[in-house]
Amino acid sequence: MAKRKKYNGIFTVKGKNGISYGIDYVHPQTGQRIRKILKGCTNEADAFEKRSIELADAARGAINKAYGIRSRGAAILFNDMVDLYLKNWSADNKDSRTDRFRSVRLKDFFKGRLMSDITPFLVEKFKRQMAKDRSKNTVDKWLSLGSQVFEKARAWKKYNGENPFLKVDRFRVKKGKKPGSLSPGQVHAIMEQIPHSVKRDMVEFCYNTGWRISEITGLQWDDVKPEEGKAWIVDPKNGNTVDIELSDRAIELILKQDRNCPFVFSHKNGKPYKTGIPAVFKNAAEKAGIALPPRKAWHILRRTWASMFLQNGGDVETLRVLGNWKDYSMPMWYADSADSDRKREILNRIPKPDGRKKTEMANGVLLSA
Repeated sequence: MAKRKKYNGIFTVKGKNGISYGIDYVHPQTGQRIRKILKGCTNEADAFEKRSIELADAARGAINKAYGIRSRGAAILFNDMVDLYLKNWSADNKDSRTDRFRSVRLKDFFKGRLMSDITPFLVEKFKRQMAKDRSKNTVDKWLSLGSQVFEKARAWKKYNGENPFLKVDRFRVKKGKKPGSLSPGQVHAIMEQIPHSVKRDMVEFCYNTGWRISEITGLQWDDVKPEEGKAWIVDPKNGNTVDIELSDRAIELILKQDRNCPFVFSHKNGKPYKTGIPAVFKNAAEKAGIALPPRKAWHILRRTWASMFLQNGGDVETLRVLGNWKDYSMPMWYADSADSDRKREILNRIPKPDGRKKTEMANGVLLSA
């Protein structure tokens, strides 16, 4: 018959400086497992006495930092917190459907675990396992969602521990090759393949403004100020409602639409467009023999607008403002440089040291003006 251990919850570790004594127990209120080495403890009896004191304090809700007990609030399952997050926070976010889809993998992996049970090691295990059949970028987004759930739990006083998702490094995902942009001739060729006048106007409007498709379909007559050459982008992707200057052609495209509903671009029955426009654009490009990026094909119009703006003398700050970007990283990623002839033309505009502004080539001879 095995000998009963005299001091339950006590363990020893042999090290360079001799034997160290530790205690192991589950916090009776938070469900947190406490396992630690006691400094200055010289025997099992002393360790057992300290463990008993900690358990007594834990049972009455006392949190003594000297014991190393961290308050984590009432025990809550991770999956329950995910549902709470989706209901009370993500539901008001434009990416709520995406968050709900991403939460499935997180809930499957951490099913049955309390928030306090999830450690950085466990998150790292999730990261490695998911990366076996999903892209690193996708796994990073799962990790970000998990981190957001923990941060909201802390803010809502549902959990007071550390965020283990912040302790795990993200994959270093390199940006791929730029999707490129279209030439004015290519945009024209695509438009010719769109028989529907309103849908064709929406393509041209995007070419002239760089607006996102949701901003175009959401544009209402009350948001347009043709006499000022402006329009409001209400509740765009980045959340910043702004008053944006428009080109003369963009204003013309707006004013030619029928006022049969509150929305500028709408069906003949007065209902606004909600889906289908990117597909129309993609199909027209295929008919015109023009290759588009495999994903977010409509966005190439936004990239084309940004490229045309810079190539025709626009400055970066104005591009950022008109494109309604929060910083410079996205417009710089979107915009393509000019072709060789345009680059040479710009270079030749640089003033010469003697004040002359232009150099030209004629019959192989360099001329100065």
